[in-house]
Amino acid sequence: MVLVSWLIFNKLFCPEQLKQFSKQLKKENMNRKEYQHSVTLNTLWFCVLCLFLLFNIAPAILIASNCHNNSPLQMIVAFLFSDIYVFHYTIQKFIFNIKKC
Repeated sequence: MVLVSWLIFNKLFCPEQLKQFSKQLKKENMNRKEYQHSVTLNTLWFCVLCLFLLFNIAPAILIASNCHNNSPLQMIVAFLFSDIYVFHYTIQKFIFNIKKC
């Protein structure tokens, strides 16, 4: 879910970044300056992706570990479907007032 939203974000707001990345993979001859610029840009985008994943997945994993006594299955489900997991928890906690954890 998170990766899909990341790809949609990139497609909408930075389409040239994806095109440039695919062109750079095919490009054979690069001078040193172009190569450094390419590596810097790709490293920055990778760091932004890691932060994006951290801010989206960490709350779901924390909720799963606190509410289900560190159950590995619940933590895996929270990791894979973090958006749905947090949404389900929020509905239970604040709409239906279920004090599950």
